[in-house]
Amino acid sequence: MLSSLFSANRRLRKAEIPALAQVTPSPWRQAWQALRRNRLAMLCLLLLVVMALWCILGPLWSPWKDDATDALMINRPPGAEHWLGTDFLGRDIYTRLLLAGRISLIIGLLTMLLSVTLGYLLGALSGYAGGLTDKLIMRFADLVMTIPGLPLLIVAGAMLSELDFSPDSRIYMVVIMLSLLEWPKLARLVRGQCLSLRERDFMLATQVLGLSARRRLFGHLLPNTVPILVVMATMAVANAILSESALSYLGLGVVPPTPSWGNMMDAANSLIDFQRRPWLWMPPGIAIFITVIAINVLGDGLRDAMDPKMPRWREELALVERYLCSPPEGVGRFC
Repeated sequence: MLSSLFSANRRLRKAEIPALAQVTPSPWRQAWQALRRNRLAMLCLLLLVVMALWCILGPLWSPWKDDATDALMINRPPGAEHWLGTDFLGRDIYTRLLLAGRISLIIGLLTMLLSVTLGYLLGALSGYAGGLTDKLIMRFADLVMTIPGLPLLIVAGAMLSELDFSPDSRIYMVVIMLSLLEWPKLARLVRGQCLSLRERDFMLATQVLGLSARRRLFGHLLPNTVPILVVMATMAVANAILSESALSYLGLGVVPPTPSWGNMMDAANSLIDFQRRPWLWMPPGIAIFITVIAINVLGDGLRDAMDPKMPRWREELALVERYLCSPPEGVGRFC
């Protein structure tokens, strides 16, 4: 009689598991809900989407072309015909600003993809393999991080100028240079996460079950490091845009006639232009400022949304506890 009672109770609990699963959404859904509650982060996300679409579609509707010069409209202030004025060649700054936004955003995204891929794979391999592999990868990462970033970029940019790369190919060379300096930071963070996670119970269980190394690594270990990957990816975009702007301002990054926000600011390289023609340098400077601030605020919002130590996770646990101890009518109590 007791065995039948226990088996009936066990079947009842199994039937209530789907209802319990509906109380706690998936971690990604929880992170998205937490991010939506962060109004400032959502505003920055909307701002970045609008800016990206504006840079992509805006030049298609502009009556002016990037390479269209007009000797009669040189250094004209903003007006009805040219909303943001013209530069020293009579080109429309508004059109060039949007085209430069394409280049700067593309450089930021490509640098993020390359550096995140390289740092993620090397950091995961270092943290999971350990031993000699860990030492070699981390010592090389330490060596790269000891080199000052901006002076190294200046030297590399000067070498590109001496080797006479075309303006289009310099974009990809700038991406490679920035990626080679960015990956060690992510690799060290991913390595630390892997060292912590591989000692957890669920990873020990994968060894007991006899799963292959590939399945343990790609199926269980690496997916748990994705939150830190997402946060670092947003920061990498902002760092790449700032570094590219600094290089292009010095004439060592993206060079004319290819526009970027950095080399547009280089047009105001004299005191007269800086004082009397602010429309030459203020629009790209404001665009860089707004983009970097929005990306950093969004990155902070993503970090807060994906951090299990934040108060929102305690709220979710309290919700589950209330459901277990005070379930709806017809559902058995769990405590």
